[in-house]
Amino acid sequence: MTFIRYAALTFLIVLTACSHHVPVATVLVIDTSLSITPRAEEAAENAAREAISRMGRGDRLVLIPVTGEAENVAGGHILRLVAPTVREPYDMDLRRFQTEARKQFTAWIASLNFCEMRTDILGTLDLARQELAAMPNGSRKQLVVVSDFLEDESAYRFVSAPALASPARARTLAVKLRADRHFSIMGIPVCLGRLESGDYAPLTSARKEAVRVFWDEYLGDRGRAPLLRFDGAGMLASNDCLTAQQDTPAQ
Repeated sequence: MTFIRYAALTFLIVLTACSHHVPVATVLVIDTSLSITPRAEEAAENAAREAISRMGRGDRLVLIPVTGEAENVAGGHILRLVAPTVREPYDMDLRRFQTEARKQFTAWIASLNFCEMRTDILGTLDLARQELAAMPNGSRKQLVVVSDFLEDESAYRFVSAPALASPARARTLAVKLRADRHFSIMGIPVCLGRLESGDYAPLTSARKEAVRVFWDEYLGDRGRAPLLRFDGAGMLASNDCLTAQQDTPAQ
């Protein structure tokens, strides 16, 4: 009988350990510029709501819009959601959090300008890097970006810049800008979901490939390219970023 009780206790301990939730810390960058089609924007918003509804205890979600002047604009429009860690009876803590988070997200969406003519993705990623660095260690960090990935600000216009005319030149530019901007998020999974865009469709095949190569190089981790999905909204509606890169340890 003692052995049976001991075995049962051991099984319970193992089961509890296996079911332990490791907090997920996600920075979600959403392109809200004018080039993104209304259909894609709506899909991204709905998928973001779904991501919020799946947040477990201790999870963090930071939403950052892509704007024309990231440092001057986006900083005031960052939404930070942190799920509670102390469980209450009947999960009332999570219920209360979900209700408030939905309200905050609705207000956040309403505050954004969906007619931005410029797209400062590089500047927004600098903000995302800062947010990731500020998140607590021990959580599973990830960066998810949904956009058409066409940088369009005073320095670079990816739809026409000579530096994006070929994949080779795009890689050279990415290496230079990464060094100049001191950009690095090593060890953190990065997932890119492409949103439908009126600016992207007319591009030549060579320029589309150059854009892909640029972001692979700029966001790559020790030669490992980011996970790229063409279903941008689908990237938000699941934990594909983490499940596709399970070998990445908690930061």
